[in-house]
Amino acid sequence: MTWTTAEVARMSGTTARTLRHYDAVGLLVPAGTGAGGVRLYEREHLLRLQRILVLRELGVPLAVVGQVLTGDHDEVAALRVHADRLEAEGARLARLAATVRRTAAHLEGRDDMSEQQFFEGLARDRDRYEEELVAQHGESVRVAFAQARERTAGWEREDFERSGREHRDLAERMGAAKRRGAAPGDESVQALVAEHYAAVAAHWTPDRAAYRGLADTYVEDQRFRSFYDDVETGLAGWLCEAMGVWADANLA
Repeated sequence: MTWTTAEVARMSGTTARTLRHYDAVGLLVPAGTGAGGVRLYEREHLLRLQRILVLRELGVPLAVVGQVLTGDHDEVAALRVHADRLEAEGARLARLAATVRRTAAHLEGRDDMSEQQFFEGLARDRDRYEEELVAQHGESVRVAFAQARERTAGWEREDFERSGREHRDLAERMGAAKRRGAAPGDESVQALVAEHYAAVAAHWTPDRAAYRGLADTYVEDQRFRSFYDDVETGLAGWLCEAMGVWADANLA
């Protein structure tokens, strides 16, 4: 028995675009193609995909997943490395929690807090995240971070808070569109993606490849995926496809 890309995407909860990407990088090559060039998968491919998705859910980088599946990398060692990352993430969250508690106390008038302390821990987290993305996508990522630092250099706390509220509101509207059955390529959805691109461009200006790369990150990075999927189940993958359509139509 064989399954098409669309069928595998539905049963696995991933996206057709992700499956095509796995094919392109040699991670999950289909058994063959059917009428019209449709990719076809067999049972062994479903089992391999299950293992891929489990490792990705555990936070193992895509390149390491490929090494694990080919036997070039020890799966236990990969998971131990990820355990170290989780511990580091726990420390990061503890710092942020302390900052939030101090902010709450400040707003209640129980603690003095400087404007600098509002963002304590965030700068270090941003720098760490920049290094993670550089390791995954190359040095070109630094251009985006440099643009973002430059464009937000004069922002006050209220500016960051407003940006966060607007981003959440946009995510909620996207979630509502997905719930009512709108397809990623629908005109109304593409209008929402245009808003999303404008919001991103307030920080840095991605070209087609960069915007598509950002779309992939929404699916592949647990932090982004959780943000969107908490709004609506499967929203990260849906948005990834919608961004790809918009990028191909509007960016060079």
